[in-house]
Amino acid sequence: MPSMIATPTSPSQSWPAMADGAKYLLSMGRFQTEAVRMALRYQVEMLNFLKNRREQDLKLLEDLLSPDHLNETFDLCCCFWQNAFLDYSDEAVRIAEIGSDAAAETAKQVREEQELLTKDIAGQTVM
Repeated sequence: MPSMIATPTSPSQSWPAMADGAKYLLSMGRFQTEAVRMALRYQVEMLNFLKNRREQDLKLLEDLLSPDHLNETFDLCCCFWQNAFLDYSDEAVRIAEIGSDAAAETAKQVREEQELLTKDIAGQTVM
């Protein structure tokens, strides 16, 4: 008479794709860590940029209050806004480059991990 008690099967026998759940979770964790790292990098870059711009704002105010530049107010303001525009456009280019580099690196890492997971799952399916 056959036994009525079912024998448990291991997850790797019934679901080969789920056997690598830990690897999948680790991969997702790395992806999230990279996203947080890039967000912090953006913040550092923006804070450095804003610090520089605030220093330029302070310099403009000091120059405007200086008796030496009393007749040059218009020229000081024009020069300030020209430099501000150039600084903001340069910073926009830098942020776009950082984002592009980060996206390319993240895509490369995700592709490599996907290939490893695919090979592992294919190897377990064969077994």
